[in-house]
Amino acid sequence: MIGLLLYNRKGAPLVVGLSIVAIGLTLWHQSKYGSEKVKVQVTDFRPNDIEKYEKCDKAFRPDSVAMSQSGYNIPVIPYDALDRFTVLTMVFNRLQSYRDVIQHYICMPFVDRLVLLWANQEVDPPTRESVNVSCSEKLFVHRLKSAALTRRFANFPEIQTDAVFNVDDDKLIPAGDVQHAFEVWKKYPWGVVGYEGRCCTGTAPNWSYGPYHISRTYRLILTSAAFLHREYLRLFDEKAPEEVRADIDRNKNCEDILMNFLVREHCKCSGVFYVGSGHFRFPKHIQHSGDLSHKPDHNAHRTGCVKKFLNLYSKTVNFTASKCFYV
Repeated sequence: MIGLLLYNRKGAPLVVGLSIVAIGLTLWHQSKYGSEKVKVQVTDFRPNDIEKYEKCDKAFRPDSVAMSQSGYNIPVIPYDALDRFTVLTMVFNRLQSYRDVIQHYICMPFVDRLVLLWANQEVDPPTRESVNVSCSEKLFVHRLKSAALTRRFANFPEIQTDAVFNVDDDKLIPAGDVQHAFEVWKKYPWGVVGYEGRCCTGTAPNWSYGPYHISRTYRLILTSAAFLHREYLRLFDEKAPEEVRADIDRNKNCEDILMNFLVREHCKCSGVFYVGSGHFRFPKHIQHSGDLSHKPDHNAHRTGCVKKFLNLYSKTVNFTASKCFYV
């Protein structure tokens, strides 16, 4: 047995003994209507165990050969000893709440650094001294030259870990939920692991973007709170088409959908891992009145992005749905 420091969903520390041999995850396969649950117990991922996962995600199998020849060092086997990740968050105009976000995440013991991307072009970024929080030595502020939304996925030199936790500046995820998603990501480092799944109902070309509960399946993981491999930031920098990036920056939407498509194209698989809704809360001084996601045409615009990307990646992306729930 070994001792492992874990946190419950409220952030309180727990000490749990784990068997070295029997460390594992549980996969839940949920039917379309949510009435049937098939429990698939798995231990450390092995290539010959893939059929267990394909019961709830037919495109689970990553193409290890294609990935190894891609020039991007993204593994298809679990990490054994990785115990740190980088928190990456971008600040535009929420100048009253970003300190709450920093304070919430930066002292979590498994956080290596918090990299704050400062996109506001009119206000100077904060310094470690001005933020005045504990663990400030882990804070790295990167001032962006523009407010382009796609810069949230740039491969910044301040990021020193393979695991990157992308989180919006209005989400405070409890430490226990963060660690849970991190443990799941270490099993599947070739994918996007997060708390918010989205589905696209219908059939081509009549796709419709919507929430997970509509069909009890998902095809996308929102990157507003999700783990990714650092190499996917470099891949996004190098592989995202310029005209698509320009459209995203102009409309300030769909950068997360594009990342999902690039992940699928790279691994030749679904690349999405849903860990259930995080019990997040908002910072004290947050205001959502002007948020893009609250605009009446938000879902319609994202439906348009899905259709556009499906056409763009029609020959390289398998857009099948997943029913897996990783716990």
